[in-house]
Amino acid sequence: MKKYFLFFLAFFCTACSHSTDDVFDVYDSDYDRIVSNVRVKEETPHYVTYEYKDVRIDEIAFLASRYCHEQGGKKAVLNNSILYRNYSRRATFDCVELQN
Repeated sequence: MKKYFLFFLAFFCTACSHSTDDVFDVYDSDYDRIVSNVRVKEETPHYVTYEYKDVRIDEIAFLASRYCHEQGGKKAVLNNSILYRNYSRRATFDCVELQN
């Protein structure tokens, strides 16, 4: 009985002492996640199309607003968002000048 107790105690201690260093984050930062999962598919002065995966549409909208602002101070307006191959999505943003 004493052998079994020592065996289970040793087993339990080894299981508890397993380091959590083996567990890692998939991405170190939001920037790394966006850079890894977003691709510009088409860009013109009038619109921009992104293909993305594992990123929310509001994070893509920020990129589109920056792009459209560089195109003469225009605003980004979502035209469409579709499901594409391999569970990725494509979003097209129009760059428009909004009237005051």
